[in-house]
Amino acid sequence: MTVRALPQTNPSTVEAFLGMLPLEARVYHSRWSGREINFPVKSAVSIALENQTIQTNTGDAIYWKEWEKEDSEAMEAVTIYYGPEVTRDHRGYLPVNVFARIPESQWKTIEEIGLRIWRQGIEKITVSLEEEKDGNPH
Repeated sequence: MTVRALPQTNPSTVEAFLGMLPLEARVYHSRWSGREINFPVKSAVSIALENQTIQTNTGDAIYWKEWEKEDSEAMEAVTIYYGPEVTRDHRGYLPVNVFARIPESQWKTIEEIGLRIWRQGIEKITVSLEEEKDGNPH
């Protein structure tokens, strides 16, 4: 699966995420939080609140963490949405940093992965950065 970084939206989050790529992860489905697949990450740098939202769209890749905790104790995750959602957790709305988009050509694939995980459990994926035809990251 490839993502297109959105440095104009959340440059610090994008920079931290690029430092984690390529990612190979076991993805999970948070059944109660909507049409999403997610996987835990641990950033080498502290990622701050940055242009946060609670509204996501199909193909959005977001970063969230337990902002109220110390970095060393905070849970962190990347979530990819296969449908529009309002982000939330057990405490209510959950502000997130949208930092990348899955190209529309892969939306069907992420939906299939999401539905498969919903029914069968964990699945392994690899996430990389999409490159433009000229070889530069996109």
